[in-house]
Amino acid sequence: MIPVDIIAWILFVYLAYYVFYRYVIIFRSSKGRFYDIEKREYESSYDRKFTIIIYSHNSSAKVKSLVESFARQNYDEKKYSINVILDNCDSENTKLLEILGGTKLWRINTDVKPIGKYKAFAWLLERIRAFENTNAFVFLDADCKIKSDFLEKANLNLNEESVIAGEIIKRKNFLLNRIVNVKNKINNRVMRHGRFYTSLGNIIDTDVLLIKQDILEKIEFESVKNGFEEFEYPVKLKYFKVAVAYSSDITVYKNQIETLKSIAIDEYRKRYGSLRAFINNFSILFTRSSLSVKEFILSMLYPSGSVFFLWNIVLMGIILTYPSAQFSRLITLDILWGLLVLKIFSDFYSLIALRGSILDYYHSLLLFLLSPVIYLRSILVGFVTTPAAGKEREAHNPGVINFEKNTADVTITDGKKEFPCKIEVIKTDENARATFMFRDKKLSSSRHPRVSYAVEEIVEKLKKHGFSLKICSNCGYFLITESTAAHSDGEKGYCLYNNFKENSKEKKFMPVWDSCKNIIPAQARAYILQQLGLEKSSSGSR
Repeated sequence: MIPVDIIAWILFVYLAYYVFYRYVIIFRSSKGRFYDIEKREYESSYDRKFTIIIYSHNSSAKVKSLVESFARQNYDEKKYSINVILDNCDSENTKLLEILGGTKLWRINTDVKPIGKYKAFAWLLERIRAFENTNAFVFLDADCKIKSDFLEKANLNLNEESVIAGEIIKRKNFLLNRIVNVKNKINNRVMRHGRFYTSLGNIIDTDVLLIKQDILEKIEFESVKNGFEEFEYPVKLKYFKVAVAYSSDITVYKNQIETLKSIAIDEYRKRYGSLRAFINNFSILFTRSSLSVKEFILSMLYPSGSVFFLWNIVLMGIILTYPSAQFSRLITLDILWGLLVLKIFSDFYSLIALRGSILDYYHSLLLFLLSPVIYLRSILVGFVTTPAAGKEREAHNPGVINFEKNTADVTITDGKKEFPCKIEVIKTDENARATFMFRDKKLSSSRHPRVSYAVEEIVEKLKKHGFSLKICSNCGYFLITESTAAHSDGEKGYCLYNNFKENSKEKKFMPVWDSCKNIIPAQARAYILQQLGLEKSSSGSR
């Protein structure tokens, strides 16, 4: 009975917490409306310089229409630049876009076709961020349509916030489109809006996103091995206490027609992305990170309405099947029915907070009835999606953005005390970068052609602050020659500890970022090399 009680209590507390959470978030969203009104009462003090990045995969006609719509903006044309990413587009689509004047085209040609929107964004930012004279970046999907005041509203909204996700409206007047629209309104204008005013994190799974330049400098938009950067990047934002706001002013329009299949695929993708993000960041739950960061990780597992109902049925089944269990004696069926009623009433409360029209209430009722069907259809989508295909895509990641990430536990010292820290090395086919992490502080190197150069930059930066990083590249027993560096892209060198201590002739290779108990100051390297007769070998090393 004990395992049954444990499972039942965990589920019950989980569901009860979720219902309470919804009421708090919806209430905060209602209060936040008044702050939103106050923000709109003034105009922006200056016109920001925008860098617009449009993602396209074989959608040249839509890109052409979107780019032309920027020419009709109520905004100084000298205050924005347009970049279009052609993600493995065919030659016909590429030729159609080459006629666009004043627009920079960026072509990605890889084995994987396409590499995906957020990986493409990261790929381009790596190339232009350092050279672009800008105040903010605007990320758009190619099939979006915008109104003439889009940049004007973007400029106004960025007065208060640093990261803003916008809203998508399906223009085609079909029933499923209208149902998706009301679902997006509830998610964005109520739930995510309420999370923002409760100082909680938000994901950025939208086709329009605004980010100030200084935020992208502080928190890089990087590729993630398993994809779903729209879930991973907000974790970094929340860690650095940067809020993701949602604004219905930043609206884009789409002419696509939704079907049950397309809605189910979108549901499955978001649910799978949330699960991947939770697994990737699970260790944060056991660190000293703030409660709001941990809550954001846990929010990846918050249930949908269908899942909430399903878990309620499971608890009712436990009560009926195990009447002698402690949970069954304390929690009755009436309590579970009451919990379910409270959840349903919270859905009605969210509509009140939305201040929707009669049609919104009607479409939300249809959404409520269709949700179980959509959920079951999305489960089916998950079964027919072959994991092998995903693994194959990972194995053939495009050369320009393929990367390896290594994180090691190391030590830093000021000569008196030692402190545990971490060093993270990210290597792409084009460059390498190292990041030193101590508690909630980070120190990153610039991009270098070799890993060793990036690590050396971190070592030198820390030296200027009076600290020594105890890693192989900063150890007296470590030697990296030009031939070794060229062969391993600066990742590895020789550890001479056994050669010096035990007169061993064996060459032991170690990563430059690794650490062990035998680390000694780098100043001793010249003496050790002299004793081993390796002075000439060291002349080709950096």
